[in-house]
Amino acid sequence: MVRNMSKAELQLSKGKLRPLFFRYAIPGVVAMLFLALQSVVDGFIVGRLISATALAAVNIVTPVYALVTAVAVIIGVGTQAQMGIHMGSGNYTRAKVALHSGILGVAAFVIPATIFVNIYADEIVVFLGANEELLPMAKAYIHGVMPLLFGVGGFLFCDYQLKALGHPRFAMIIMVLTIILNIILGVVFVMMEMGTFGVGLSLGLSFTIGLFASGSIIWWEVRHTPHLHETKGPFSGHMLWRIAYNGSSEGLAEVSIAITMFLFNRTLMEYAGTDGVAAFTLINYILFVGVNVMFGVANGVIPIISYNFGAGNAHRIEGISRMAIKANLAIGVVLVAALWTYGHEIIGAFIGSSEAHVMELAVSGAHIVAFAFFFNGFNLFAASFFTAVDDAFLSLVVGALRGLVLLVLCIFTLPHLWGVTGIWLATPVAEIGTMLIVFWLFKRWRRTHGRLIQ
Repeated sequence: MVRNMSKAELQLSKGKLRPLFFRYAIPGVVAMLFLALQSVVDGFIVGRLISATALAAVNIVTPVYALVTAVAVIIGVGTQAQMGIHMGSGNYTRAKVALHSGILGVAAFVIPATIFVNIYADEIVVFLGANEELLPMAKAYIHGVMPLLFGVGGFLFCDYQLKALGHPRFAMIIMVLTIILNIILGVVFVMMEMGTFGVGLSLGLSFTIGLFASGSIIWWEVRHTPHLHETKGPFSGHMLWRIAYNGSSEGLAEVSIAITMFLFNRTLMEYAGTDGVAAFTLINYILFVGVNVMFGVANGVIPIISYNFGAGNAHRIEGISRMAIKANLAIGVVLVAALWTYGHEIIGAFIGSSEAHVMELAVSGAHIVAFAFFFNGFNLFAASFFTAVDDAFLSLVVGALRGLVLLVLCIFTLPHLWGVTGIWLATPVAEIGTMLIVFWLFKRWRRTHGRLIQ
């Protein structure tokens, strides 16, 4: 029987690969860059327009926000992959089950979390470590954002489903507009002397508006997708478990960042003091932007790979995989060249000329850490690829290797051999080790699933 496909499905299954790649990858990159921009601008608004103490108060509350976003991303990515695979295979019932299970799953977490955090907001702030100086501003921030915490989680979940339904550009536009709105409201509320409460409120309001905008498009698209609207899709606990497991490498990444940042800071304090920690912070800004660009490419092509994996289109998976790997390698080459050529100017944009020792440490460290960009684009793609083809275990393995296991091992061993240079080497060495293991994992995956990539 010939399937009556939607326009988005026809593009995923039959559209020319190069335009399709750019259609999904570029919006992914832009969205990730704006998410990175939000963190930088929010820090600037709070630190410059209120105070450094206010910045510390907001950071105290960050773990609550991070937990909600991590769960929303885990369920969002997992739902996206399951929908793509089942729509590609023509099993619209399972695709609908995945969508409903993901929606109910994220709602079952974020709504009780919103209620709980608002009831115990003051106690949570104290538990997170706010002292008497930080307590008033931390409470104000949590009371501003937490009533709308469900909007934050729901918006991030919907972002992935828009891409699963074939609308990466809508996802990008809504993400960009939401973050711009957040920045504008943040400045306005602070100028109205609403302090950290206003900063939190701007985040909650903008993301909730983004949720309604993206949710409306998803509702419209489901109603106008042949078969998907007509079929029933009841909630499935087994499907929700599959979704959460498949997206869990995203959650592991959040945990890994917190652990490795702590270890890097402690090791640098031992070997280079506060100047070393300051230098690492500057390098980390650059790493954050570079990795976000590569992650945007890797994450952006998940809907293409998932759909064609479900449809059994091996040659299309092969073609898109090659494009993503080459794109991330090209980005890596550009980033390495930029840091080696303009490293002093890039680092200098963040600190004044009076911090000569920090500048020297950061530039020399950036020259070494930059080599990680040759390899981490491939590793990021590998983790996304295994998520896209519903191999959660291998995705977790890749994420754990590059973000935690090998990196922690390098942090504990390399400084003993080469001092501060060993600390800078930890990231590129961990990425190289991960890449070598990933080559073996791809061979193992081919033996199990057939020759789908090359």
